Amino acid sequence: MTKWSALFALGLLAACDVPQAPVVTGPDGQSRIEISATGLTCYDRRCLDINPAARSVRMIGNRTTRIPAEIDVSDNLVTPAEFRRLGQVASLAGGVGSRGDSG
Repeated sequence: MTKWSALFALGLLAACDVPQAPVVTGPDGQSRIEISATGLTCYDRRCLDINPAARSVRMIGNRTTRIPAEIDVSDNLVTPAEFRRLGQVASLAGGVGSRGDSG
């Protein structure tokens, strides 16, 4: 497979819709995303591995990092804005070889 056909195939896979997490309405009328208890929570084409019990979040390919203190995940729900913030935090955690890993 050539480099270009591999990139094209990867682009097609990335464009596919991923199953979205259920969105519910909270008591305050605001939309909230249900955190999956069995794996990845996907919303707006981003998937995160959120562990409320450990207060950790991970993006595929990156390290696990702590959930910021201002985000409450105790009820297994997050707002869309909180989900985007978790995505930012997870992407900044770095992947293999970051944070000065030398082997």
